[in-house]
Amino acid sequence: MKKIVATLCAALTCATGALTMGACGGKKAEEEKTVMNVSLNPSVEFVLDGKNKVVSVNALNEEGNLVVSAENFVGKDMDVAVELFVQVSQETGFLVSGNAQVANNEINVSFSGDTEQATELYDKVSKKVNECLSKENVTATVKQAAAITEEKLEALVAECSPYIEAAEVQAMEYAELVEALYESRKETAEMYSQELKNAYYEAKAFAMEKAELEVLKSQVTGVSQIALDISYKAYEEAVNALETLRMETLVDAESEYQKALGAFREAKKDYLEYRAEVAAMEQTEVTETVLAVLVEYENVVNAKEEALLSVGEIANQAIDTAKVQLATLYDTVVGYIQEAAVKVGEHLDEISEKQKTAQEEFFTEFETNYADAIAAAKNEWANMKGSLEGEA
Repeated sequence: MKKIVATLCAALTCATGALTMGACGGKKAEEEKTVMNVSLNPSVEFVLDGKNKVVSVNALNEEGNLVVSAENFVGKDMDVAVELFVQVSQETGFLVSGNAQVANNEINVSFSGDTEQATELYDKVSKKVNECLSKENVTATVKQAAAITEEKLEALVAECSPYIEAAEVQAMEYAELVEALYESRKETAEMYSQELKNAYYEAKAFAMEKAELEVLKSQVTGVSQIALDISYKAYEEAVNALETLRMETLVDAESEYQKALGAFREAKKDYLEYRAEVAAMEQTEVTETVLAVLVEYENVVNAKEEALLSVGEIANQAIDTAKVQLATLYDTVVGYIQEAAVKVGEHLDEISEKQKTAQEEFFTEFETNYADAIAAAKNEWANMKGSLEGEA
């Protein structure tokens, strides 16, 4: 995948304006963004602008989707956003007030950027959070987690923008990485499912790849064109089959993965509800029997989570096998293009325009095709939150 051109993505991102921070010799943006991660059990990523206001929010695990779907964080100051994170976590039982014996109330906060800036931002956030915890009479600790390094940012960008060459990601400056992450997170802001977001990222990568191939194959004529058309059709069918496989095994409500996720969600809800009850008890009421029951609830959660991971692993193994087959078909298409001596450098502008159009069409098409899954994910977390609010 992405073997034809090693520098196309850099040219494309300059043309589309996806990266504005010093990319391709362009004008440097007025504000430099920062990434802030907040983790309790729900883990959430915030991208902050130069004034430390939230411009995008993204769940880093499934529980994080409950938090980000519950409130509007965008536009809030970073300390207010973290305070809101704490509020939702408390309302839903992830953060327990009362008997601290049954809770692991540790809030970890980390930042990207240089150490001095990260420490200053953390000090501001931790002060606000501790004031909030004290006001709500919640015993908890706030800790500064390890910094979000450029290597970590590279991994995140590679994950959510797989259409960008690995070498190009590694060549990006810090500000470019954060900007690329921000641009991608905006597109999945209303998708409250980790697998749904993964489906979006990969499908978008194929949409961009197909747009590129369509431009290049249009330059091939003669006998080679017939063979190329046949191989491209096989490649296109394989792309569609891969997307269908991902939908049926990981995204669709009737998939084994989504059923396992529902079972995990239900077990987690039961555990949090009972833990909230125990936390509200007097110290003398928290007997060994009560704690043993709590442990049993936790064991069920762990078992459901292991089952979820197992189902996901099986599904992804099938997907990886399909990807290997797809890569072979892609190589065949590329081979015919190269045999026809098509010069990629002569068509960069055309490819850029084709990919911009493809990107716009893809977003609308994905929202339409996955509308039920998008709505279902939001509803499931809303239902869980509604159930927990009365128990936390």
